[in-house]
Amino acid sequence: MRETRARLDRRQWLGLTGWTPALIAMGVLVAGFFIYHRSARDERQVAGTVESADWRLNDETGHVYPFIEVKLDSGASVRIGDAPVLPAVGDRITLRQRAMLFDYMTVYEWDGPGSGLRSPPAPTRVSHP
Repeated sequence: MRETRARLDRRQWLGLTGWTPALIAMGVLVAGFFIYHRSARDERQVAGTVESADWRLNDETGHVYPFIEVKLDSGASVRIGDAPVLPAVGDRITLRQRAMLFDYMTVYEWDGPGSGLRSPPAPTRVSHP
């Protein structure tokens, strides 16, 4: 009798543990989709006026980086920490605005002079050697 009960208990335990990996995998897939969906939002273009632009030096690493402050048309002031060149103070520039994961932080990026103001160049034929 005890032996039969032990077999039944083992069979029931094996049935439950067989579903556990599938449920864990399903949970990971749903969480991954949710995170991807929340973090991969479309970028928006916003316009603003440059309030200040200068090069700064990180004393600890010796890295020189651009520090640009832009006043958006909405009235908010934002900072851009990476740009290929410095715009002149008072220039109108177009930024890319991206919301990061769960909207805790918004990133503003600028690609350089004329970014977002003109369409990309037309594709040209490339010859291969």
